Formats: sequence, C-alpha cells, structure tokens
Amino acid sequence: MRKATKWLGIVLASAVCVTSVSLLAACDKEPETKEYTVTYYDGNTALREQKVKEGEKATKWTPSKTDYVFVDWFATPNFVHKFDFETAITEDKSAFAQWVSANQSVDTREYYIVGSGTSPILKNSNWGKHIDSTMKMSKADGKNEYSFTTDLNKGDEFQFAIDTDWKNQRGVGYLETMKLADGRVAFSGSSTIGDNPDYRLNIKCELAGNYTFTLSTHPDDDKYETEHSQYTEESKENFNYNPLDKIKWVRNGDVSQEVEVETDFYIKGEHITKWQNVYNASTKMSKNDGVYTLEVYLKANDVFMFISRNTIGTEVSDGTAFIRGNNLDDASKALFDQRPNGDIIAKASGTYTFTYVPAAEPTAAKLSATLDVSKVPAARDFYLDGTYGGGTWGDFMKPANMAAHKFTETEEGSGVYTISGVQLKAGNELVIRSYAAGTTELTWDNGKGNYSYDNLVGGGTDFVKPEGGTNIKTAADGTYDITFDTYSKIITILKQSADNLDIYIKGANVNGWAHNFSKDYVMTISADETKYEYTLTVEDGKAVEFGFAKYPKGGNTGYGDYLGVDAIGTSGDANSDFTPEDGTNFKCSKAGTYKIVYDKESGNIDFYAVTNA
Repeated sequence: MRKATKWLGIVLASAVCVTSVSLLAACDKEPETKEYTVTYYDGNTALREQKVKEGEKATKWTPSKTDYVFVDWFATPNFVHKFDFETAITEDKSAFAQWVSANQSVDTREYYIVGSGTSPILKNSNWGKHIDSTMKMSKADGKNEYSFTTDLNKGDEFQFAIDTDWKNQRGVGYLETMKLADGRVAFSGSSTIGDNPDYRLNIKCELAGNYTFTLSTHPDDDKYETEHSQYTEESKENFNYNPLDKIKWVRNGDVSQEVEVETDFYIKGEHITKWQNVYNASTKMSKNDGVYTLEVYLKANDVFMFISRNTIGTEVSDGTAFIRGNNLDDASKALFDQRPNGDIIAKASGTYTFTYVPAAEPTAAKLSATLDVSKVPAARDFYLDGTYGGGTWGDFMKPANMAAHKFTETEEGSGVYTISGVQLKAGNELVIRSYAAGTTELTWDNGKGNYSYDNLVGGGTDFVKPEGGTNIKTAADGTYDITFDTYSKIITILKQSADNLDIYIKGANVNGWAHNFSKDYVMTISADETKYEYTLTVEDGKAVEFGFAKYPKGGNTGYGDYLGVDAIGTSGDANSDFTPEDGTNFKCSKAGTYKIVYDKESGNIDFYAVTNA
C-alpha cells in the first residue's frame, strides 16, 4: 500500500508541474493586435480598402481616372477637411477622392461683390439691390481667375455672386484662410437667412483694411444641392457650389479713409411688418446715450427680430447688425420663445418695452424687455387727407365730407381698414390721419397721428416720395383701393382694374421660396375676372410648405403682401389638407393635384382637390 501511494504522489506532482509550465507559457504569449479598415472612395464607389494596425498610419496613394486629375484625399464627402495621413489610426476611417476635370471650359460668368456694410462699395451694394461696374471682379486673360480690390470696414458682410439674386454664391466656405500670417483674424463666417452650408454663408470682415481677393473657378466641376428642401430646377443656380473653387486674399494695408457711422435699429417680423423692412417712427428704436429703446404692441405668437440701418453723412443703407434671441438677457427670456435661427416669438399680447445695449462683441450685446398686458392700442378712426379729387388738405374735416374720406374696417376686430374707389391723378399727394374713435369734430389739434410714404409697402411704381417731403405722391392716374393695417402700420394701395394684381406662389418643394417672378408661379385671372387661380401638384412623399406674395400689377419688387393661413377661406373641399397645426404657411403632405383659388372680393384662398393619389 505504501508503494502504490508513493507512485500516485509522483504522478500528481508531475501533473501540477506540467500545468504550471503551460500557464507560464500562456502568460508569455503576445496579445493580438487590433486592425482597422480605411476605405478609399470615389463618390459612393469604394476604390480600395486598407487594413491598418492600431497605432499605425494609413497609406496615401494616387488613384487615376479618365479625363480627371486627382486633387487630394478628404475626410468628408463634401471635401471640407483633408484626410490626415499623419495621425495614427484608432478606428475605421473613410477617405474621399477629389478630382478636377483635366480640361476646364472657359468660365463666361461675371462675378460681383454683393453685400452690405459701411465701406463705400458695400454700402452702395445694399445687399445686392444695386450692382454696377464698380463691383465687378476683373477676369484674368486665359484663366478662370477673378480679382477684386476694395476697402472693407469691420462688420462688413459680403459674398461674390453673378447677379442681384445671389446666384452661384461664393461665400466664406471658399476662403483658403481667415487669418493673417501673424495670427490676427481677418474674416469670419456670418449666418444668413435659411438653412445654408458654409459655401453660402456671408464673409464677415473682422479687421478693417484694403484687401485684394482672387477667386479661381472650375465650371466643369460645379455641383448642385439637389437634396436641399428649397431646390428646384428653376432656382438651381442659387444652390450651385464647387469645392474646387477657392478664394485667396491679401491685406494691402489700412483703409484709405475712416468713416463715422450712425446705426439705427428697427423691428421686423412676421405680422408686425409682414417681414418687410419698414423704416418709420413706429418701428424705429429711439437712441439716447448709446442705448436703444422701443415701445411696441405685439400680438401673441408674432415672430420678430431687429434689423439695422446705417447712416453715413447723407447716405443711408441697410446694416449688417441684427438683434435676435441670443441677445436677450436672462430676466427677459421668460417672455418669449425662440426659433432655431434666433427669431423671437412673443408669448403674450401686450405692449413690450425693449432696451438694447450694444457691445463691441455683438454676442455680448444685451436686449431686455418688459411687458404690460393691460396696455393695448386704443380704438381709432382713420381718414384720407390730401390734394385729390379736386379738393385740398383738410377737406376731410368738414362734416359733410367725413363719411366719404373715412376708412371702413374690413371685418370687426380685424384692425384692417380700407377705402375703395379713390380717384387719383399724377401729382396728387395724400396721407392717412388718425383720430380717437368716435371723434365727431375733427381738427388739426385733436388728431392722433399721421401715416405717410414711410408706411407704404404695397403701391408698386404708381407712387413716389416727393422730394423733401413725406407724403404719398401719385405717379399714375387711376382708381385705387387703399388699405391700412393698424397692427403693422402698413399702407397698401392697389389700382382697380379687371386684372390689378400679380400673385406669386413661393415655398418649399414648390420653387424653393425663390424670390423671382417667373410665369410658372403666378396665379392667373379667372374667366369672370373675379378670382385668381393656380394648379399645384403635390408629389407622393414630398410635402409642400408655401405662401403667396401679392403685388400691384407691374410692381413686382420687394417681398409683396404675404398671404398665408390667415387668408384661408371656408369653401374649398381640400382646405383641411393645407391648414397646418402651427405656423403661418400653408402645408400639405397629401399627394394629388389641387386648384387654388384667391377670391378678389373676400381676399380668401380656398383649395379644391382635382385628383388625389
């Protein structure tokens, strides 16, 4: 028994020894190295995959493609950032090849600087409303290369484009750098209206000076943002971009002449000014010791912001400074909601008192507000005064004339007043006078305010501002209907005729909110000349959002008198398909073809289903 036990002990000891050796060998084994995949793409096509060990670098190589020259590898498909081949790989990566056509066509486009600010060239441009030869870039002989030299002041904003509609915009995304060699920031990107990529954001001057810009173009490689919600074939050039195009610049020195600028701020909103730039005493902030204030009545859910206007000497132009929700101080934020773009939304109706304190850094400037919900506009009566109809100023005050000169509210509580069939001749001048409601004896002393040319938004070319005056002066004979919106303080004057309006549809998945006047988007007059009609097709899976812009015939400038859900009628069998849960635009996601009808007498818009998918 003892002998057998001894051998068993030897066997067990041997097993333990073998196991220990095995464990030791396992501890000495090298751990497996992780590998990652780098995929090289040409568009959506994978050209090659490379397995790279963790901590090692991807290999840069040069692909080939018929009729193209390879430019470089980029980390993103929009070619914003180059792929970094000097950084160790720690995850799967993608690299995107950028190409340029081997044989470039001659670029026949003409580029201009467009924008606004306080420098002479941009003050004259006034956001592209004016373009002339002084703003045109010079094209080099035999090259697709444009250059432009100009003084710029701090705060100026601009892009390079081919016309007043800002087509083929070349904005901050094209700059090769934003800094000088010494590290000073010369330019930054500034947001624009709408959902725009860097290519179409304004270039904002951060360091005043004289600059020369050089834009190189590659027309055969232009692309289009076809996936943008507002893209259409009609408006495609507004969505033209080219990552190969570049803007180089040099700072030549300081500006030739410093300017003194007086900046004023005005409220602008969805209903308070119908998104028009309205510059008058009702919209303007008062300025005292550098602090701006405005007392204004706002309706609940009205959306607004504040825009700027610059005065240099005797010249006035639109500014580049804006006051939005990001400027509200903490105490005032509770009074408002905000849109993603910073537009402010009034939560309650009432009289707001705004106070704005500017700062050297715009984001540090503060807007404060107080609200008095009990303070609402008093009821008013409105009268037309002027040198029309063979009369003279003040004729409306005579008891026998009051009724003929008095405005009538279109609907009780609407705040919109009209006077129809006014005979005007070229040279006649007029204003609207306001009196406390029920005033029976009208005098110069008991009036409560006047509204004149600065309040006129709809009128086209039929009216002008007299030199040295503020009245509304008639430029064309005719019979006119005059409308005054007491909330926005906007005057609209339309000439009576069988076809006295131009009404254009504008919207997403319609014409991209395009600010144009194509016959494809204008409503047509009905056979009985009482209605305007438009046929709209809503594609399956492609919801539309839109409104209408109403202009006096032949006066298609600006943004027109906006018609949205406030104008929806009660007769259309498809009205419910276009009535949104929120917002002021019409919206529809139900595929089909619809007839849209605007009734001239009621001002209502109705929707009728022609077919439904």
